[in-house]
Amino acid sequence: MRRKEINIIIALAYICCGIYAEAQDSIKYVQDDGSHFFMLVDSVQDGKQKLVMNAKRLLFEGNIDRAADSYREAIKTDPKCDACYYELANILMFAGREDEAKTNAEAAYGLDPENTWFTMLYGHLCHYFKEYDKALSLFRKASRSHGNRQDIWFNLASIYEEQGLFPEALGILDTMLIRFGENDDISYRMFNIYMDLKDYAKAIPEVKKLADNYPGDPRFATLLADTYSEMGEDSLAINAYNSAIGVNDSFAPALLGKAESFRKKGQFPEYFKSLQQYIANRSIKPEAKAEYLNLIMKIPSFPEYFKGNIDTLFAILSAIHPASMELKFLQARYFVSTQRLEPALSIFGQLTDMDSSNKEAWTGLLSLEYSMKMFGQLELSAQKAIASDPGYADFYMYLALSLLPQKKVKPAIEILEKSMSRANCDSVYVDNALSFLGDMYFSISKAKKAFAYYDRALKNNPENATVLNNYAYYLCLTKSKKLDKAYSMSKKAIELESSNSSFLDTYAYILYLQGKYTEAKAVFRRAIAFGGDESAVVLDHYADTLNKLGDRTTAEIYWSQALDKPDCLNSDEIKKKLKTD
Repeated sequence: MRRKEINIIIALAYICCGIYAEAQDSIKYVQDDGSHFFMLVDSVQDGKQKLVMNAKRLLFEGNIDRAADSYREAIKTDPKCDACYYELANILMFAGREDEAKTNAEAAYGLDPENTWFTMLYGHLCHYFKEYDKALSLFRKASRSHGNRQDIWFNLASIYEEQGLFPEALGILDTMLIRFGENDDISYRMFNIYMDLKDYAKAIPEVKKLADNYPGDPRFATLLADTYSEMGEDSLAINAYNSAIGVNDSFAPALLGKAESFRKKGQFPEYFKSLQQYIANRSIKPEAKAEYLNLIMKIPSFPEYFKGNIDTLFAILSAIHPASMELKFLQARYFVSTQRLEPALSIFGQLTDMDSSNKEAWTGLLSLEYSMKMFGQLELSAQKAIASDPGYADFYMYLALSLLPQKKVKPAIEILEKSMSRANCDSVYVDNALSFLGDMYFSISKAKKAFAYYDRALKNNPENATVLNNYAYYLCLTKSKKLDKAYSMSKKAIELESSNSSFLDTYAYILYLQGKYTEAKAVFRRAIAFGGDESAVVLDHYADTLNKLGDRTTAEIYWSQALDKPDCLNSDEIKKKLKTD
């Protein structure tokens, strides 16, 4: 149980049971239907007492904030009302306002340091804020006057345990065994400490006690199994998991633990058989199943190697949890990772139908349609996505990307320009949009407009290597060329990304245009080494350079290779070069 939950339980116990040090003021907590309680409030004449009784009534009604205010007013009336500070601290702790709770608990303790309730509450809050020495001192003080309270000793053990002082924690628990005799709580705490110490020889007897004491509770048999599993004793673990499943055949930790033990042993038929039991259990939340499947699918090669088994798991999940978007997302990503794009596309479509406002679903659908080059469908999907959330900038980018292959450059430009005023654009989106607009304007022979967008992009981000490269390359294609400016930008681009074949090609091409053919050749060779041999542009440029250096035979080889590339857009020009003597 988390510490905050413990604090809430403590606070509720103190508030609801009426354990208040303020009883000295003869104010009684009336436990009936509430009517007598309210009459008592009205009959109190003393200002502080009336405020306190009003606070209790507000607590009874569930109005925590107003109750706290009433206690604050009572403290203003009587700054030495230790019980008021104490009760206010409890309320604040219940409300999750631990800082203020600690201040009030400290005030109560300062006014009456011999009051055990004040001491313990202040100790709990010092513990919460990891003021371990102070917390130890307070709980030790409480143990001297109330040594019969096991919760005080458990708190002492917890403080040591949190600091990694395991021998000291065990010493406290041993003291408890002497004082109180053996009990399950002590065994469980000792088991946890032995596990932290990796002392399995001592941990096993403690958890066995719990399993023997509670044969009808699958949790302890599962805990024993988990311990065996951590020790690498998978066969013993499987037997213990079977015991837990025998008690409760739908107990998720045992089902999953058993499956994992088979996986560790490499017994995959048994693993998937056990995992199917876990997956098919309707009482287990789909989120828990998704979390586990997500983990195993990150194991290298696992999804591909066991594709048939995982397909079966997802078929079961689809039947049991047809409305779980989390599982559908996971299945779609699984299909993508195993190169089955059509079924993945179908699931992303289902997800957008299930929740048209889900940006992740739309992004999955759009990115998949783009990668599958379904540009007409992508255009329609992007328009629907924008309608679902007009403020999400990435949807506009996908729409622009769908238009370009359809030779709808001007509409694509219009979409991106509007997106920067209509959508919520972060700096990354703006950088990409400005760069993209520069490229598109140049493609329709509007170099001045293109360069204006590149200038804006570089003003926003001077280290944008893509813009530096494209700007430099397109400068080379204009009449004025401005090779010095192009050279500076291209040089900076390859300094930023030294293994980018496209950037290296630009730099080498500028050197070529400057007549530095030998230098250009060396850079072109680097571009080819980094994948440029797949680009018709790079091969063509390299062949031109070789031709200038007098190596006509090799140049013809590279021109021919360029012609064979699917991205070759100037085949007629290259053919003319090959025919030239």
